[in-house]
Amino acid sequence: MNKKILLTIFISLLILNCSATITNPNPENEVDIGDGSFIDPTAKPNSQSSEIIITDQGQISEFIKNHNGAYYSRYDDNSLGLRYIIDSDSIYNGYGTKVEATMKTLLGNKLQIYIEGKKSGSGVNLGYEMNDEMYTFNFGSDGNIYLFANAIFHKEAYQKTSGYSTLIGEPMSELITYSGNYYYYDYDDTKKYYILIDTAGQVYMDDNFKINYSKVELSNSVLIITYKQTGGTSSRQELHFYDKDKNQDYKLIFGNTWINNQLQYEALIKYNLFSPYSGIYKSADSSITLTITTTDAQLNTVTYSYTPVIIGNTLTIYQYSSKTGTKVHKFVFNDDKSKAVYTKPDGTTVELNRY
Repeated sequence: MNKKILLTIFISLLILNCSATITNPNPENEVDIGDGSFIDPTAKPNSQSSEIIITDQGQISEFIKNHNGAYYSRYDDNSLGLRYIIDSDSIYNGYGTKVEATMKTLLGNKLQIYIEGKKSGSGVNLGYEMNDEMYTFNFGSDGNIYLFANAIFHKEAYQKTSGYSTLIGEPMSELITYSGNYYYYDYDDTKKYYILIDTAGQVYMDDNFKINYSKVELSNSVLIITYKQTGGTSSRQELHFYDKDKNQDYKLIFGNTWINNQLQYEALIKYNLFSPYSGIYKSADSSITLTITTTDAQLNTVTYSYTPVIIGNTLTIYQYSSKTGTKVHKFVFNDDKSKAVYTKPDGTTVELNRY
């Protein structure tokens, strides 16, 4: 998911209500979905924990290789959306773009990926591209990923700002050291604020949240905000203060969020990789062409609104349409992957050969 979509969904979700999130609130009881709390790579080892924080990229690459697959969201209408592909030690998003991480950190089965935003000053309008990103991949025992999106906000000096008069809880002297305006970049390079902390330790949030009850807590550099909005939606957020260089240039990183007591995450279902079938398959008259790459499987007659899924030796391309409904294109490959029998939505079949 690109930065624009991530931030739009994330901020809209928090301002409006929980219906905008893609969440599975009822996972199988035996599956540990993990959480979205920030892994501090500079933290000292915890003698009470059997797990250690791994920052060695070689070890992390080996871990990633053990979780190869294509991972999908299943939406409310039962359609699938390709979200990530893990092939060898590379991770690609659903658009086929390789995820170039600034830093990867591993704790148990929890992989956290940090991507630094682009720097301003080039004279080009970068907008969302200047925002840092962080994603937490929890690899469940069921083979699926439980994904948490960790929005990151940078700090500037505190300044009273119009539209941010909503007081959150009471002032806390412990928050004075974190005083500042915490922001992200909008599409037009302007700064949008998430929270403000004044020089007395008072927290403020956007008036558009329409908050009528709130409280704040601070525990081990984690700001915990609990509030209720007009309309009844309740939220609890864990916000981690991170000072990489120990110079009080804090970033604010979203950890776990609960909305109406439901932990917010995205369940991604694991299916097979595309890469073992990479190649071009054509019908005898070349009117039908199937092109398979590491990140996609595309039929020349279906150019948009589709999702490819491989299970075993069968590729299914779901073609979505609000007017005609979902059409199913099915391809069954032989053992050496040199041929595929294509079953069209109307039930007729065509043999395709690999070139």
